[in-house]
Amino acid sequence: MSIIITALLLAAGNPCDGSTTRDVEQCLAADLKRADTELNRYYAAATKRLTEQQDTVALAKLRLAERAWIAYRDAECEAVYESWGQGTIRGAMNLGCRINLTKARTATIWRNWLTYSDSTPPILPKPAEAG
Repeated sequence: MSIIITALLLAAGNPCDGSTTRDVEQCLAADLKRADTELNRYYAAATKRLTEQQDTVALAKLRLAERAWIAYRDAECEAVYESWGQGTIRGAMNLGCRINLTKARTATIWRNWLTYSDSTPPILPKPAEAG
């Protein structure tokens, strides 16, 4: 069964490979932790920028957007989990969903909050986007 999981994940752009479902899920969990750490770093930089600019309205709206995004990510990836039925792949698909959405959110935060409209370098480097 892990050959099928590995093939699906490679097709989705995820390099995790393993001889068992557990190996694949452990690899994906580590990837998710790295993606989440990067998202938190970019989000912290965005909130710091808005705090320094004393833009309390934008800061409040960014925080609201982040809470809404977390709810969206959880609901979307839980739906993906359920769509894979009782198969052992469902955990890996859920983790892959969370990785992709987290990377996409990091890229969105970078684009909207950490770059400038002129030639000023971005606050943080461009993150890797979802596969």
